Amino acid sequence: MIRILSVLLLMLMLATTAQAARLDEALELAKSGAASLALEVLDLEQPDREKEPEAWMQWERSRIAILAEGNQWERLSRRIAAYPDTLPTDFLAWATSWQVKGLLEQNEGKRARAELMRLIWSFGTEVKPERMAEWRRQVIQSYLAEGEGDDAYAAMVRYRHDYGRADEASLLLSARVLLGQGHPAEAADYVAQSRTSEGRALYLLASLRSGGLPARKVLRSARKMQKAKRLPHRVRQILAGLVAEAALKMEDYASLVMALEHYFTQHSIPPEVATLFEWETNSLWKAYVNYAKGVGNRERLLLGDDAAWLKVAETGSRMYPVRTRCIYALLALESFDAEQRLKAHQRFADLILNLEDGRYLLNQLYLQSNRFSDLQAIPITVRQTLLEPAIASGNMKLASRLVLGLDEPPEGVDRLIWQLRQARILIMGGDYEQGAVILEKQINGTGLASDSIDRLVQVVFDLQTVGEHERAYGLLGALFEKADDPQLRRELLYWMADSRRAQKRHQEAARYYLRSAILFDLDAMDPWAQTARYQAAQSLAEAGLVEDARALYKQLLDVTKEPGRRAVLRRDLQQLLLMQSKSLKGDNG
Repeated sequence: MIRILSVLLLMLMLATTAQAARLDEALELAKSGAASLALEVLDLEQPDREKEPEAWMQWERSRIAILAEGNQWERLSRRIAAYPDTLPTDFLAWATSWQVKGLLEQNEGKRARAELMRLIWSFGTEVKPERMAEWRRQVIQSYLAEGEGDDAYAAMVRYRHDYGRADEASLLLSARVLLGQGHPAEAADYVAQSRTSEGRALYLLASLRSGGLPARKVLRSARKMQKAKRLPHRVRQILAGLVAEAALKMEDYASLVMALEHYFTQHSIPPEVATLFEWETNSLWKAYVNYAKGVGNRERLLLGDDAAWLKVAETGSRMYPVRTRCIYALLALESFDAEQRLKAHQRFADLILNLEDGRYLLNQLYLQSNRFSDLQAIPITVRQTLLEPAIASGNMKLASRLVLGLDEPPEGVDRLIWQLRQARILIMGGDYEQGAVILEKQINGTGLASDSIDRLVQVVFDLQTVGEHERAYGLLGALFEKADDPQLRRELLYWMADSRRAQKRHQEAARYYLRSAILFDLDAMDPWAQTARYQAAQSLAEAGLVEDARALYKQLLDVTKEPGRRAVLRRDLQQLLLMQSKSLKGDNG
């Protein structure tokens, strides 16, 4: 868990014993991984801002820390934006610094800088010098986030003039700016004496680019650093990018591949790392191909002789997994045989998934690369492979984009089940129209058995859940025309009524509820019929047809024995009387 949460735990002594216990509970919940529950506790237990402002601010610091740890930057920003101006300046300055950090984390450099300019002009004379220095550093970072290296350099020069080179944070930031501007020797001078892991990593990178250290020595030193435990995430990313750069200088393509795989396996590359390097996912594809071609040259393999390449790939695949991945990447991209390209893509994808955090790397390689113009250009087998991780991670927007057009089921999967799953994914991802189109095609097909209709209905319920009641109503009506089972027809009428009621089309809803009730028998009073009649009565009342509603309630009261339900029916009748009385009073002016 991030350090700020641990620091906040130490601050509990400032609160009352009872408040400290509750705040302690919230922070411990967050540290255990239940951040949403921790925020719920804060919502319920946080002291009143007007009555206990100091305690409220202490709790609010914990809230901001939890939101920041969870990368919930939008939620954090909305929370801080709602603070009243009457709060103490120091607290507002602290909170807004976090808001700016969130914007920088999202590469929103321009917005972050606008907020910083407002802060500097509004609070410049009221905040501590350390806070002002932090804002000035964030201005530099905002330029870096936008790729505005010249402006970042100019802002750094002004900062250095005003603050010198005393603090570690400014030294690291200056080194990053200088590296981005092509001044590696000067950057190395800034961090030559740094004792932090990030400073040492930046020094190695600057020394590599300036020629101060040979690539082989840089590679060896960086790998030694990578073995250290508890390295900050950002430093690991810098080291991965650095190892890749050193390996490229040495034309060590195996090391280059492994370093770039590690670099792109990181779940997020913050701007302060991304601006140091020019690596992109195409760099990794190129590294795969170059390494494989080097293997081909040594083994005297010819492009087009896929069998020979495959034999080399699978020989010693456990001992040389990088070689295996690279050969399959080459075949996937450059084989002359279309079927072999598809098979190679699938095998390559499976090999990537075997890596630690391989799911994320696979996404990067196929979804963030311009080698594939759009999702439809990604081989079908790979899209199917990408689909499952997207669903597992809850990214239904991506899943719906991946599944669109995957009309053929995977091997061994029933066609109807697959297409219903496809429709459900599209609906859950917000593409209601395409989901409904798939359902409609299935309904219009021939020979729908009752169990197939049941499966279709379950997906139609998804449309109802997201409020797409007109689409749901039309599909249920089409299923009603197809259904032979009387009980199923009865249920479909009821669900059609549910959609009409949700649309506030109460008279139509009442019609369908009553049709569901009397489909078997005009006088039916079995449990289903009673439920449908009750819903019809409610819809009639909502439509203003009070007498009809009263008639249905009385019918139900005549056959209902259970005391609780009789009490509900009497209450409903009483409410009808009140509605009628109010209506008459209105008519009489």
